[in-house]
Amino acid sequence: MVLSEAVLLRVVGGAVAMAEQLRHLVEASRLPHVSIRVAPLAAGPHDVAIAGSFVLLDFPLGIRVDPEPPVVYRESLTGTLYLDRPAELAAYEKVWASLDALALGEEVHHG
Repeated sequence: MVLSEAVLLRVVGGAVAMAEQLRHLVEASRLPHVSIRVAPLAAGPHDVAIAGSFVLLDFPLGIRVDPEPPVVYRESLTGTLYLDRPAELAAYEKVWASLDALALGEEVHHG
């Protein structure tokens, strides 16, 4: 997961709620299958501002000979989108790759 630094700075629910949310992120980041990184505000505007929040879903092969194709999952105010056309997927993969390149690396801080 890559979070914008803005979501870590925007106060929602007061100081106690913010502290609890940050503690939860730290705990989640300690799980072996979880990666949480931050896109710094200093990086300036990014394509994700246009793309909005999204999840790239890849499906394991499992017992199938052909795996299910990847899908972009988006939630909006009025519903959910599952985008699976190659051009749509390529556009979101490009945004993800550039976001991945600018996000800060993973550093574990305990304490």
